[in-house]
Amino acid sequence: MTTVRLSPNPPHGAANLKSRILALAGLFAAAGMLATTAYTRETSQTVRYACPDGERFTVEFHQNHVRLRTGAGIFALAADPSAAGEKYSDGYTVFSADDSQAQLERPGLAPHTNCHPLKQPI
Repeated sequence: MTTVRLSPNPPHGAANLKSRILALAGLFAAAGMLATTAYTRETSQTVRYACPDGERFTVEFHQNHVRLRTGAGIFALAADPSAAGEKYSDGYTVFSADDSQAQLERPGLAPHTNCHPLKQPI
């Protein structure tokens, strides 16, 4: 009787093919995420603001919300439809703006008022 031994390791070519397939799948996933990010950025408008007290922040305007970037972090603020003008909040941080100036209110900090958009493009 002849005993056949099965090797626990696949042949070198099969392992190489498997790693290539995994790398290709990762490449497609990354490309899909980049395409989604690019699409999101195309549908938004980004404005940088400077306040008289020295505070600076960036606001990325989307359809029903803004993404506020400050030195303290990034905040997603929902539109407040009951407010006059443009007003956004997450229940703590409030950003409001009109055509010429903006205001930023954060818990525990003095409000930043009379903030003006910077002229240079983002």
